[in-house]
Amino acid sequence: MSMDEATRQRDETRENWALRAGQWNEQADHLAKLAHGLNNPLIAAAGVSVGHHVLDLASGVGEPALSMSPLVGPAGSVTATDLVAEMLAGAERRAGDKGLTNMRFQVAPMEELPFDDDSFDALTCRIGLMYTPAPERAAAQARRVLRPGCRAAFLVWGPKADNSQFIVVDRVLSEVAGIDPHEGAFTPTRLGDEGALNEVLQAGGFSAWEEQALRFSPRVDLASNFWRPQLALRIGDRLAIMPEAEKRRIDDAMREAYVDLLDGDRVQLQVHARIGLGTA
Repeated sequence: MSMDEATRQRDETRENWALRAGQWNEQADHLAKLAHGLNNPLIAAAGVSVGHHVLDLASGVGEPALSMSPLVGPAGSVTATDLVAEMLAGAERRAGDKGLTNMRFQVAPMEELPFDDDSFDALTCRIGLMYTPAPERAAAQARRVLRPGCRAAFLVWGPKADNSQFIVVDRVLSEVAGIDPHEGAFTPTRLGDEGALNEVLQAGGFSAWEEQALRFSPRVDLASNFWRPQLALRIGDRLAIMPEAEKRRIDDAMREAYVDLLDGDRVQLQVHARIGLGTA
């Protein structure tokens, strides 16, 4: 891919995530409550500890950067970055609300990090690497800013076939709403196949790399309309102007689709995420 094409795709990604930023900020507290199942193994994989200076890529509206702030303590720091200024503004606001004083915020593409070599003791990236048009370049930048022997941990979604909500939501968006589920370069399972992260980390110049699988099987109440937050995050700008009748039609289609996953009185979901761990 040429640099011009990569820049065009990155600009498209920034613009589309900026459209979603309002909904992500509205859902931030709700998302934080659901984050620990992904945050904790990611933070552990990166080896984040007291006194560390940590870089978090694609921080969005705050996680896992905000959760790492108390962990590294006043002797450490967390630098939160994101391509989208509107997202990062929400993270900074939430950090202020929580009284976190050891955090910094920097709008930056992960393929061109504005930090010196050997600046950080650990690096994390949760649900971000698959959205860059140049993941190998992002990995190389991550390795460059890490001190020798330190670790970067990237978490991505696993294959679409292993993630119930992507299967259902993508189908309903396409067949019922006539919306391309991958519009705006929304490719959540792009690096989900086993070995894909290892290839990226190897290409990025890490001295060692490995992958870990995270699998969950949450059971949720169908009557709770649990898909609505994901819809808001995916197509919030469209929902804002969508007629109520169309919203009800999508809700009905979601409910009907999830009936197939009922186990007793609960919907049995499957979730598969993967962590790629690289040592600088």
